Amino acid sequence: MKKTQVKDFIFNNRRRIKFVFFIVYYLFIVCYTLLARKQSPYHKIDLRFMWAYREMLTGNPNWRMDVLQNIFNILFFVPFGFSFPHSFVKRLSDKFKSKEWFVVLCSGFVFSALIEITQYVARLGLCELDDVICNSLGALTGYGLLKVMISFSEKESNN
Repeated sequence: MKKTQVKDFIFNNRRRIKFVFFIVYYLFIVCYTLLARKQSPYHKIDLRFMWAYREMLTGNPNWRMDVLQNIFNILFFVPFGFSFPHSFVKRLSDKFKSKEWFVVLCSGFVFSALIEITQYVARLGLCELDDVICNSLGALTGYGLLKVMISFSEKESNN
């Protein structure tokens, strides 16, 4: 295929490509957070709010690793917000007075909470409140990046 054909294919099928990417990413998340883990003999849960940052302020020597884990959790969900199906956002945002960002944030929160609850119930890792918060922020960040890219794209096409 020539370069222009590839561009035309991507432009004409961008919603399908984005949806396929979202499904593949969604399956990756499920495999990584649930299926690839070994079951623990007991349930593990930590509902302390942003505990890693408190450890940083109190001088815990392991705070860097804990904060880095929060940053990874944010980055882990950026593709969620970036690739979340636009048609789904539009339908739901009509009910929330066109607050698309709120729909993506809530969707990231619910998906992350379901993962954490499943991890707890199935004893597949540590269920953490901070993970849900960071993952939700990552979804919102991904959506923000998408909106920035769309606005740049629209400015380019108007010039």
